[in-house]
Amino acid sequence: MEAAVIKDRHLILLGAAAVILSVLTVVLAATDRWKGDGTPGAGKYLLQGFNPEKVHGIQILSSRHAIQFKRFGGSFAITTRYGYPASNEKMNELLGLLTEIQSVEKVTSQKQNHASLGVTVDGDATVIRIYDEADRKMAGVVIGNRSEGSPGNYIRLEDDDTVYVSAKVIPPIRFAYTDYIQKNLFSGNRNEYTRLAVSMNPDHYAIDIRNGGGVLNGLPRGARQDDRQIDDILTASLNLQIRNVFKKEDLRDLRFDTKFSLTARDRTIYHVEFAEKGGRCYAKVGAEYSTPDGEIIVYRDESRDSLKVKESLLLARDRALAFNKAHEKWLYEVDPLYRKVLLTSSSKLIRK
Repeated sequence: MEAAVIKDRHLILLGAAAVILSVLTVVLAATDRWKGDGTPGAGKYLLQGFNPEKVHGIQILSSRHAIQFKRFGGSFAITTRYGYPASNEKMNELLGLLTEIQSVEKVTSQKQNHASLGVTVDGDATVIRIYDEADRKMAGVVIGNRSEGSPGNYIRLEDDDTVYVSAKVIPPIRFAYTDYIQKNLFSGNRNEYTRLAVSMNPDHYAIDIRNGGGVLNGLPRGARQDDRQIDDILTASLNLQIRNVFKKEDLRDLRFDTKFSLTARDRTIYHVEFAEKGGRCYAKVGAEYSTPDGEIIVYRDESRDSLKVKESLLLARDRALAFNKAHEKWLYEVDPLYRKVLLTSSSKLIRK
């Protein structure tokens, strides 16, 4: 009998160990999904203890669309579009949105209610998944319908059936990759530039930029420039926007026949070349920088003013290098209107 009792105790201990291991497995699985501090609840942030710096991958999907990002160094790339660089500003907005999602009340914990609230992953919900450095899912945020009678959306964690109402309406999550890139190639501020030179076979012209306006270079004596056309050209050049992105090797047969060069106050010269094919307009861009007297050398006994000047020159050089690194592999589709405006003949810029 004693042996039987020992055997039963042994089985009890094994059973208890199995239960403990089972609980640990669930806890570890939950911890692996989300590295937060605590669980969500009414009046709390959905992602408790969320640290955006720990996020190395983001996937946004719905039943019809999907877009994905991966962190490389200090910035994200859009892996669903050739790995094109995402705008730091746009990614910070997205991560900030996740940080600020706060619940005001619990709605249900019953999975059968998910469909009516729009929080099913394979339904109309928008799902934002975040991943760690090892590509393990940290959490998934499910955003459903606007709530009834409350200023918010139905929300839940993907691995939790409990649904809450968000404290505020969550703005629509966008899926177009162009919503996550820096569309403007230049600042658009005329005071940052000194000259625009346009070249097209066989014509060319240059516009000096002064006090926010443009002055046609080489204007014949007694002639007047067409201020409206000059203004249109400056506006089109400085507000050049990306419509689509391609890898250079995918569009090898383009003929670039129109070019403009934009000189910034820091002596950086930006070049944009245009090609047209099938009614669509493409552009490739680059930058160059040359110091006033060749190589910049810093001496020990230089004055503070001299060092400040050289520092600004070095920073300008670094900006040109960064611009080239960001754009050297890409071709951009732009609105054909940009090229059309630049193609204005120099003779039509003069009023006699």
